[in-house]
Formats: sequence, structure tokens, C-alpha cells
Amino acid sequence: METRRLFVAALVGAVAIAVAGCGGSGGAAKAEAGDELTATPSATASPAADAKVIAVTITADSVAPSGAKVEVKRNQPIVLEINAVAAGEIHVHSTPEKHIEFPAGQSTVTLKIDQPGVVDVEDHLLDKLIVQLEVT
Repeated sequence: METRRLFVAALVGAVAIAVAGCGGSGGAAKAEAGDELTATPSATASPAADAKVIAVTITADSVAPSGAKVEVKRNQPIVLEINAVAAGEIHVHSTPEKHIEFPAGQSTVTLKIDQPGVVDVEDHLLDKLIVQLEVT
């Protein structure tokens, strides 16, 4: 009986770890709690003066920047200027997490992070790290 309980507990733990991970599949990520954002086609309006603008290029197999560390302040507007060959999704590992859908071509999205720490921003389809936001 004890062995069976341990087996069930181990199985439940393994499933929880597998579901919690951020893989290349958007299906698991959609099940996580978080903010859903959509990048809109680039407009001619300039971002706020205090905004941190990050140019993001996404090709069929790479992202740029690729893992760069970017310093931002809490609640500072962060503008992602996205240039992508295909539509996709960016995942921001903040609290709450943010899922940003973007179209092919040029688009922008603005977000804010209100908790200090390091926040990974990655492309879901390619499973590649774009930037690490160092929030102070």
C-alpha cells in the first residue's frame, strides 16, 4: 500500500513538472494563468519618452537579440518592436506571465513589469531566449 502511494505521488509530481515547463508548444503555455497580449502592426506614433524600446527580429530559425540582458525599471514601459517572418507567440516569464501573439511582418507591443528580478522573454515556436529583462 505504501509503495503504491509513493508511486502515485511520484507520478503526480512528474506530470506537474512537465506541465509547468515552458516548451515550444503553445498548448501547454495557454493553460497557464497569465496576461494575453497581441502585438499590433507598427504605427507611426513614438513610444513614451521613458520607454525601453527593444527591436526583436524573428526569422525561421533564429531570434535577435539572442539572450541579451536588458535593464529596465519597475513599471517602465517596455516596447517590443517585432519584425517576424511568420506569426507566432512570445512568452514573458513575469508574474503574472504574459503571452504575446504577433503577426508576420512588423508589429509592436507595450508591456510593464511591476516586480523586480530577472524576467526571461522567449519565442515559443523556436523555443529561443530573446532577452532577459533585469527589472530593478
